Amino acid sequence: MARTPFDLTELTVVLGPPTHLSALFAEFQQRAAAGEQVTEHAWAQHEYAALDALTFRDGSVKTHTILETMLSSVLGAAVIVLDVDRRWVRAEDGQLYTALSMCSEDIRSRAEVASLSAPAFLEALNAAAVTIAQLDGREWIRWSSRAWTDEGTADSIERAAQLVVQIAEAVLGSAPADDDFARDDVAIDLASELVQAIGHGREAASDEGGAIAQALRALRFVDPLRTEWARVTADALYIGALDMSLVRHRVTREDAAGLAFLYLGKQRADQLQQSGEITPRFRREIVAKTFMTSYALERLAPKVSRELFEFMSTR
Repeated sequence: MARTPFDLTELTVVLGPPTHLSALFAEFQQRAAAGEQVTEHAWAQHEYAALDALTFRDGSVKTHTILETMLSSVLGAAVIVLDVDRRWVRAEDGQLYTALSMCSEDIRSRAEVASLSAPAFLEALNAAAVTIAQLDGREWIRWSSRAWTDEGTADSIERAAQLVVQIAEAVLGSAPADDDFARDDVAIDLASELVQAIGHGREAASDEGGAIAQALRALRFVDPLRTEWARVTADALYIGALDMSLVRHRVTREDAAGLAFLYLGKQRADQLQQSGEITPRFRREIVAKTFMTSYALERLAPKVSRELFEFMSTR
């Protein structure tokens, strides 16, 4: 079946050089140019902290990050940034700077999402960045955008299927218990498996260099995973809005693991209710879906993700 390419926009903010700490910055650039390992350098740690400050969310998705506040004020619409890529980029002056990049699919607002690539929007962002740079003690902070069309690949269906199997094997072990379904006396503790999948999803979210995280990030905007990822992010937004104090008040410790079924979404939860049969394929599918929702939630609202996981894990 023919597929229609999607127009995408990547929005990137680059943090420029400091007006102070210049000696530290210069030493970092000198060592980086010489090919030395600089990931633990004091300047690198300083920049990591700056990126953390921009994306720090202290609670549910109802609390806003500095990055979201900045984008919302310029767009004139409430914005939630689902995910960002942190990277080092080489600017026009040849030096390395930290940057945050997000795709148009990773920004949820009620209006004007398409304007992320509009010149007027970038001009407004860069005008605001001048003030922020002064407050942050930098010579400049700069926004840019890149538009492209997702052409996809012929093997994306196979790669997506392999990813599901890879996730299931990471959670359940190689060839997850297919033989068990031939026996009537083997019961599956599905809630425990889902909690386990949530834990693995959280870990993958913190390990962007891992094989599963890299495969997921490469496929999430390509069919057929694109449609699934839209459901995943919708479920992550719902869970990310939970008030954990109310959750603890209404759910007992004995029932806490059942909250893992929130990560499944309505469609698969309904499938479970309609039939007690869990085939090996469906088992892998629900484990992978739970994993991906957990991954997305950890990137979106890590505090809610951590507190919910700790609550579900303690019985």
